[in-house]
Amino acid sequence: MKVLYISQHFESENGLTRPYELAKKLTEEDIEVTMLTGKSMKEKELDGIQIISTKTNYDHTFAFHKRLLAFVMFVIKSIYLGLKEKNVDVIYASSAPITVGITALIVAKIKRVPFVFEVRDVWPDAPIEMGIIRNKEFIRIVRGLEKMIYRYASHIVALSDGIKRNIVSKGVAKSKISVITNLAHCDKATWYDSAEDREHIEAMYPELIGKTIALYPGTFGVANDLNFILDVATQHPDPNIHYILIGRGKEKASMAETVRNRGLTNIWLLDNMPKAEVFSWMSASDVGIVNLANVPILAAENSSNKFFDFLSLSKPIILNFKGWQDDLLREHIAGAGFHYHDKAGYYDFLKMIHDNKTRKLAMGASARVLAETHFDARILKDQFAELIKNYEGNELN
Repeated sequence: MKVLYISQHFESENGLTRPYELAKKLTEEDIEVTMLTGKSMKEKELDGIQIISTKTNYDHTFAFHKRLLAFVMFVIKSIYLGLKEKNVDVIYASSAPITVGITALIVAKIKRVPFVFEVRDVWPDAPIEMGIIRNKEFIRIVRGLEKMIYRYASHIVALSDGIKRNIVSKGVAKSKISVITNLAHCDKATWYDSAEDREHIEAMYPELIGKTIALYPGTFGVANDLNFILDVATQHPDPNIHYILIGRGKEKASMAETVRNRGLTNIWLLDNMPKAEVFSWMSASDVGIVNLANVPILAAENSSNKFFDFLSLSKPIILNFKGWQDDLLREHIAGAGFHYHDKAGYYDFLKMIHDNKTRKLAMGASARVLAETHFDARILKDQFAELIKNYEGNELN
């Protein structure tokens, strides 16, 4: 069996590694996988995954029009490369962007094979609600594109129940959608020792000794609204709580200026680092931060991979939003979410984490149990592989 896996932003080490991990699982099941990506890569083969690239220049810091151009260029080039692939049994296309669905649909139609469409976030709903997309004609076009991809996909994989509900509300049958969340790497998490990692971090940064580390690893983008953290630190100054924010993005430079202007010495903005180093920081932290802009659809559908990483590393999680993740954390006593404007409640939770080590450790233990019982990568990968195997030799008429 052969799968053509389309992921424009394919990563094997840093950032979103889900496509790599799922593709690798298929190769372990003796399924041939060709990864079609836009990223320029030296490797032509990686852990059994054959890699072909359109070499499309892209960065999430690009202006909207430049990102849109990169999406269009990827579609044009990827259709050509996809059609050259022989003996394909099924196409698996992972958004974002949703435009990868165009490639999947066209190549699948010509090759007369099924395609499965993975929805990591429902586009264009969020950018429309955030005011990023305003042109009514453009909205009509992208809404039509979304509807067409859902219609012709043989199956849809959603990353959260909220995403599934959104798709169903647009007229897609529930039976056509499976939920396979992001992965909690419970096996890999055992490689990290929280006490040793904390000792290592404190040796490098003695000023963190005795402090509570609230850690955010990820993108500094509009959808993440990390200025929320700056406001909490400003309105509720506490030298015992240090907010460590790791990553990059178009909002980072302005945030750094705000930190300087406000004199916020307990806000650290660190640069991108290899995933192993990020995990060491996460292991050493006291509480994990998952942050979103105050946009309802983001909270309803969010499935941040860092949420699952923190769970696997036995860390309580704090959210600046309500929704399914807050419900889950509170039910299992593994963290809490707060309404966006409840910065006092948000801070009080962090203060509790600092003041009550016993409770913090208990919440961390509950987080680990939640990861093992609901989101263990090994179980979810098996579910994914079984879904794909259903399409072996299933040529479309």
